[in-house]
Amino acid sequence: MTAGDPLQFRLRIDEMIAAHPELFPPGAERGWRTKDSYISKKQGIKIRRIEIGGVSHTVRPSFVMPYTTDMTDDAENALFLRKFDVPFWAIARIFGKNPMHWQRTEQSLGRNSIVGTTVRNPENLPKHIVADEKHTSLGGGKAYVATTVAEECFLGASVTEDAGEESLGQAYGKYREEARNADPDYAPETVNTDGWKATRNARKKLFPSATLILCFLHTFIGIRNCTKKSSEKFMTKSSESCGTAIMLRTDPLFRRESDDSPNGRRKSPSLPQSPKKSPKCGKISLTSPLHMIFRGRTERAICPNA
Repeated sequence: MTAGDPLQFRLRIDEMIAAHPELFPPGAERGWRTKDSYISKKQGIKIRRIEIGGVSHTVRPSFVMPYTTDMTDDAENALFLRKFDVPFWAIARIFGKNPMHWQRTEQSLGRNSIVGTTVRNPENLPKHIVADEKHTSLGGGKAYVATTVAEECFLGASVTEDAGEESLGQAYGKYREEARNADPDYAPETVNTDGWKATRNARKKLFPSATLILCFLHTFIGIRNCTKKSSEKFMTKSSESCGTAIMLRTDPLFRRESDDSPNGRRKSPSLPQSPKKSPKCGKISLTSPLHMIFRGRTERAICPNA
């Protein structure tokens, strides 16, 4: 720990500001000064404060839980039991202290803004996001974690007890609230979902101007479910092509893999004819080229920077 050595502490802070400026308040790169230090009554460790632009900020070590409620290593196993709804009094009996201590430790985990502590510059708020629900359990019943992801990073995770439109709207609304604390006018350009109606409706209400895009994988699964057994060989070949295309991150490479172009590129065959419209197929035409269905629904999601 470098907090006890003023010189090492300053070198460490300068190093972190250079490597991770988003973790510090605006203006930190222009300079800061050491304000004071004190000994934590809860943990008996030295805590230092720094001053940036006339505002004081506390620097706590990473091995201490928020609000210095406990050491991270000591709290890890105890909080793991909360996943299985173990009551606080039972945790206190095994790990010591009292039930209220463990309740405060658990509650302190959700006090920080996920967006605010991850995206410090409003200009870096994502224009393209993905929304999906993780099925889990809570207190012996079914629950859902409404997650918002962008740029390979979780920016929202809120628990709700049902997957209805109203409940999901409240859960996903947490991300909008935190994002608009950074930028009051924030709204993403696209939202990628798996097609769940409640999710789409909730997202549309939160961000009316955003374009809703169906997930590439779920698009393919929908088409696959509409085909006949005789088309299995064709769908196997198509799935291999789609699997390659979905991993490509740039628009030119995606087009090269999926376009039916006249310049020697690979051509995607048309789907087999269907004599009657299947009720499962909805608005998907089985006579349309597979790659055209994919491109129309997913190109902007797969190549957001194009």
